[in-house]
Amino acid sequence: MRQAAVFVFMTLAVASLHAAEPLRVIFDTDMDSDCDDAGALAMLHAMADRREVTILATPVSATHRWSAPCTDAINTYFGRPDIPIGVPKGKGPREQGSKYAKAIAESFPHDCPEYADAPDATAVYRRVLAAQPDGSVVIITVGDLTNLRYLLESKPDDLSPLAGPDLVRAKVSRWVCMGSRYPADLDPAPWGNFKPDPESSAKAIAGWPTLVTFIGGGAFAKSMSTGARLAELPADNPVRRVYELYFGGKAKDRHSADQLTVLIAVRGTDAPWQLVTEGHNHIFPNGTHEWRTTPDNPLHQYISALQPGVDPHAVADTMEGLMMYLPGSREAK
Repeated sequence: MRQAAVFVFMTLAVASLHAAEPLRVIFDTDMDSDCDDAGALAMLHAMADRREVTILATPVSATHRWSAPCTDAINTYFGRPDIPIGVPKGKGPREQGSKYAKAIAESFPHDCPEYADAPDATAVYRRVLAAQPDGSVVIITVGDLTNLRYLLESKPDDLSPLAGPDLVRAKVSRWVCMGSRYPADLDPAPWGNFKPDPESSAKAIAGWPTLVTFIGGGAFAKSMSTGARLAELPADNPVRRVYELYFGGKAKDRHSADQLTVLIAVRGTDAPWQLVTEGHNHIFPNGTHEWRTTPDNPLHQYISALQPGVDPHAVADTMEGLMMYLPGSREAK
C-alpha cells in the first residue's frame, strides 16, 4: 500500500511538469453553495504558478449576487486580478445562496461588480475562445451548466464568425465536468450540479461536440476529503476564510469533488484513476441521470473510482498541498 501511495503522489505531482507549454484552461464555477469551489480555484492558481496551466477565464454559472465578486477576490489574492469573469444573463439556475461569497467579496480587494452589472458569460466565452489556437482549450466546470448551454446556443457575432457549436468544436479539446454520482444519481433532491438548471444540463451535455469527462462526487469525493489543513494558513487567506465561513468557525475537511475535477483535468485520466469509456450519460428532465452502456457515445467517459490498491489519502495530500499554496511562494507543493 505504501508503494502505491508513493507512486500516486509522484505521478500526480510530477507528470504534468514536462508539458511543452501550460494548458489553456477556462474554469467555470458556481462559487456559492459549497466551499470546494474555492479550494479548486486555489489549486488552479498554484498550478498556474508552476506553469502547468494558463487561466484564461473564470466564468460564474450562479446568479447569486456575490459569487462573481467572490471569485474575482480569490483571483486577485493570487495575483491575477484581470482574469475575465462573466455571469449567465439568460434564465439562470435555481438560487442556492452562499455562506461565504458576500463576506469574501466585502473583505478582500476586487473590481468585479455584483451580478446585475457583471459581464455576460456568453460574450466572455466567445471572446476568449476566439483568441485561442484551434483545439487548445480545456473547459472545467464545477457548477451549473448554464453558461455552456448559452455558449452552444450563441450565434455568429463580432467576436467570432462561428456559431456556438462550431466555435467549441474549433477551439476546445475537451470538457471536464464535475457531476454527479456514478453510475447513477436518481435522487430528486435538489442538490448537485445538474439539478439547479436541469434544462441547461440536458442541452449542454446532449449538444457538446468534443470529449467530455464526467467526474463523480459522493463517496468517491468524500474518500479524499480536504480542507482542515487550511487552518494553518494566514488568517487573511480567502480560501481559509471560505472554509471557516462555510463551517461556521474553524476550517474542516469537506469532500473534494471540485478539486478532483481540476486535478484530473490538468494532470490526466491515467493512473491512479479508473476511467469508464463505454456508454453515455443520460440526463432526465429533472437533472437526475444514469450512465447507460448502450448506445455508446465515444465522446462520453467518466471517472468515479481509484484503481485498486491506491491510497486515497495520498491523492488528498496532493490536492491539499496545492490548496495550501501562498502567492509569492517559490513553488506550489
